[in-house]
Amino acid sequence: MGDRRSGGAGFGSVFAALVLLGLVVEYFWWIVAGAAVVASVVAVVAVSRRMHERSLAAAERDAEVAQRAEQQHRWTLRGDSRGVYGPDGATAMESLAVADGAADDPPVDPSEVATVASTPADLQRLVTEKPPCWRWAAFASVLVQRRRPLMARLRDSALGFMTATGPHLCSGRAVGHFVVDRMDDMMRLAEEVESFLSAPAFAATFDYRGEDESVVDADAVLQVANRLMDYHDRFLGVSEMCRGATTSGPYADVIRDCARLADMPLQSYGAFIDEFVERVGEMPEMMRHARGTVKADPVILDFDIDDRLIDRIVRRAKALSAY
Repeated sequence: MGDRRSGGAGFGSVFAALVLLGLVVEYFWWIVAGAAVVASVVAVVAVSRRMHERSLAAAERDAEVAQRAEQQHRWTLRGDSRGVYGPDGATAMESLAVADGAADDPPVDPSEVATVASTPADLQRLVTEKPPCWRWAAFASVLVQRRRPLMARLRDSALGFMTATGPHLCSGRAVGHFVVDRMDDMMRLAEEVESFLSAPAFAATFDYRGEDESVVDADAVLQVANRLMDYHDRFLGVSEMCRGATTSGPYADVIRDCARLADMPLQSYGAFIDEFVERVGEMPEMMRHARGTVKADPVILDFDIDDRLIDRIVRRAKALSAY
């Protein structure tokens, strides 16, 4: 197996698209409501470099703030008037801390928190009743329900099962052109996914931070989930086109490599869906025990592509297309 690198140079970088669904859960004093920050980026080299530069800048700012805080602390210990807080301020802060912890919020019943719906009827009930965290549960429910009837086809893709239902490619030139066309299909899909995830309307669907989740448009949540799975289905179609082609012995390896490449976005989708479902399943306990604002790790849709495989396919396709 070749090295896999997300966001590598060349053709592989086109496939690297990330969906950072930062699950941010807000707890209010009498209800539990879900809120989220949704961001999407394309992990091309330029973006990675900018992220690295911002990380360095943030570290420098943090160091500067820490240095200032330490100086103020020393001033306070010496009784220097330049100390921002001083003894009186410290006493006030202690009283605030006591007051803040004095009110015990009632425990959250995990059964009230939304879970992934396994059937269309359950999903309809979920978006109608809109319990806490319903948006994330509804989003995950669509992914699960859309994937379930495709599982046999997805397993065939993972196995590299050649269906022989497509064209018979009689020459090296025909094989080369076929493979290049399929790679173009994958590139075009990746670009469309990037555009979809970067759309302001996508982020706006999840960016509501108010206390009343019921005002969020359920149809919008379901639509973005369905559109994300529409791209999944189109990737599956490309995989089946690759595995449907037949050719003579000397060129069969190129078709097999093309099929392997086409399966990789599907594997990434599968990992994303499984992790998202797992994260939604953790929400009842998270909301039962946590207080304040809890920021969970992001769930990432990362198209993990084997750069060596791409290089091998490109070299073979270029050579075959010359004949």
